[in-house]
Amino acid sequence: MSINAKDLNQLIQQIGQFKTRTLSELNSQPATFDISSLAAGYISEQQSIHNLQVNTSQGISGLSPLGRNLALSNPESAYRMMSHINQLGVIYPAQSARLSDMQTGVGELALTAKSLSKIDATADFASVKAQLQNLADQYNQWRRNFDTDLQDPELLVGTQAAQVARYELAQSIASPFHGAQQGIQGMAVLGLTIDPATNMAQLDTQKLSTVWSQQPTAAAAAVSDFASHFAQSATLLTEQNNFFAKQQANLAKVINYMDSNKTKLQQEFGLGDPPQVSAKIARAYADYQRRHGIK
Repeated sequence: MSINAKDLNQLIQQIGQFKTRTLSELNSQPATFDISSLAAGYISEQQSIHNLQVNTSQGISGLSPLGRNLALSNPESAYRMMSHINQLGVIYPAQSARLSDMQTGVGELALTAKSLSKIDATADFASVKAQLQNLADQYNQWRRNFDTDLQDPELLVGTQAAQVARYELAQSIASPFHGAQQGIQGMAVLGLTIDPATNMAQLDTQKLSTVWSQQPTAAAAAVSDFASHFAQSATLLTEQNNFFAKQQANLAKVINYMDSNKTKLQQEFGLGDPPQVSAKIARAYADYQRRHGIK
């Protein structure tokens, strides 16, 4: 689920459409995990859904004991609308937390590559091999950490920042131009490639050893060129006003809007059901709360 600057306006428009009695029925989604069992900071004061509805509605004027606004012509549709908003109130912070994790991983990859970019022909081959293998392993782990997120429509599916980051770093590894001035056509010549089936980096140490022993200066230059380019690509992805920063800014706007207007929305639509989400989203939401000091 990607979010952009238009999504906040769309959410507001959706709320406005309901107010004019044109709200369409929302499809209910099966609950897979009760957020209260992990992200307790969100609904920790509630002991059950019934208690949540009864106790909270007593503090919001105009709502029935079960949290409905009976003054509306269709209080159940309004209640479902608020349930949907409650769900988004967990999903968007969860997205923000996972994007933060992904951005942190990109930054760590940049640091590893910068260290590798400093080598030359006098470098110890065993050290160079170990550093290249470490970068490949770190890159692969970074990809694995977010594989399921990028397939989850409630997390990073369609998220530009995540997609571009994976694409750009893979392209940096696969580029045929690293070392071109020294007659080496990319890191594939040195054994570092992207497996087309798994999209994981793999290092053929035998090929690396052969080329290094035959052309140490050219090989070192190619490795340095690659590492510098990889580090630069990773750094650009995490800079202010680039993909991650823009996506986080958009998420923050929607999260702030829902937080600031939650009581007003509940007064109009009813309490809505507490969010029911997967364990992965619950953990990401709890992480968001921790990072922002929310109890």
